[in-house]
Amino acid sequence: MVDYKDIELAQVKVIKTALRKDKKYDNLVKNYRDYLKKLRAEKNLNEYIKTVTVKMFPNKETYTLRLENYRKRYADNDLYDNLEELYKLYYHIAKEENRERSDNEIE
Repeated sequence: MVDYKDIELAQVKVIKTALRKDKKYDNLVKNYRDYLKKLRAEKNLNEYIKTVTVKMFPNKETYTLRLENYRKRYADNDLYDNLEELYKLYYHIAKEENRERSDNEIE
């Protein structure tokens, strides 16, 4: 099961990779640093992650489009690989949260 710790580690990896790059990634670093601060400030980290991921990826098309945009923007370096890893984790959580529940689960 993917939890907040997996997301946190993937975000840190994105930040570190972007910091090693050129100054043009400073805005990306700032955004992901802010995401990380919000995550760490939450009381119920796993519930926060679930809420965020369901909003980010209500369906597979949204996930695919976001990765495609990142692929175009960062295809020439390893930053895309880190972003893809992070977003796969997010999507895994969103897919689990968005699935239809069985009658037994509902009960």
